[in-house]
Amino acid sequence: MFFRLYPPAAPLRPFVQHYLVAHVRTADGLPLPAPKPQPPTPQQFLFFYPRDEVRNFHYGQARELRSPRSILVGPQVSRVDLNFAADHLVVCVAFRPGGLHRLLGVPVKELFDFSVDSRAVLGPAVDEVADRLAELTDYDRMVATVESYLLRAARRALPPARPLDALLPQLLGAWAAQPIEQLAHEVCLSPRQFERSFIERVGMGPKLHARIVRFDQAFRLKERQPALDWLTVAVQCGYYDYRHLVRDFKAFAGVTPPQLLAADARHTRLALAG
Repeated sequence: MFFRLYPPAAPLRPFVQHYLVAHVRTADGLPLPAPKPQPPTPQQFLFFYPRDEVRNFHYGQARELRSPRSILVGPQVSRVDLNFAADHLVVCVAFRPGGLHRLLGVPVKELFDFSVDSRAVLGPAVDEVADRLAELTDYDRMVATVESYLLRAARRALPPARPLDALLPQLLGAWAAQPIEQLAHEVCLSPRQFERSFIERVGMGPKLHARIVRFDQAFRLKERQPALDWLTVAVQCGYYDYRHLVRDFKAFAGVTPPQLLAADARHTRLALAG
């Protein structure tokens, strides 16, 4: 199993948080028997699948979806289970809040809680990237190929509407927990103007986005520090108590915190064994 995060080039840092390359090949040539649970995250994504097809089960739509070789994923509120084929390779661009809209001009409001074939939005240029990735075997060159495409797009990126666009990339951290009135004051907008501009750039309202940031922080903290009990995780991430955390896990992942962590651990264990 190969897994690596790559930082973006300096001109792309206002838009892109990181690139991810993951490659899992099973020894027996069969799909992995355990899916990868993917609950909602604050990021939006551009995915490329240069090898085998990926099948997803979307909890919000209650149906299985087959991914084309490149998809755009907008603001999500539903869990998706990723079913990996025998040769699963993904090259992913994780965008900062507002980055997908500004860099590629994607109408993120129209992608709320679903994904779309990238070609339908980005045109033939993204198809050329997918063709090139299918030919490559070196992971670093795969990232360079995707980044070259994004750097060309950056020359046409929407200019920052200061100071709001300077604030948005910071909303993956503690700023996400601040009241809307305070955030609006920071960028010299009324709360209503702030919410309208936020939805245009991020695809969902700031309160919902803040809930997903907090939920994601709790899940990642427990992954990094499994010895922490869930009450400590809840308090450190800004929840009132454990029951408050459980409500968000059931809303966004459909299960309790221990159940989500167990499903993720089972997938990881099998992927590493393969």
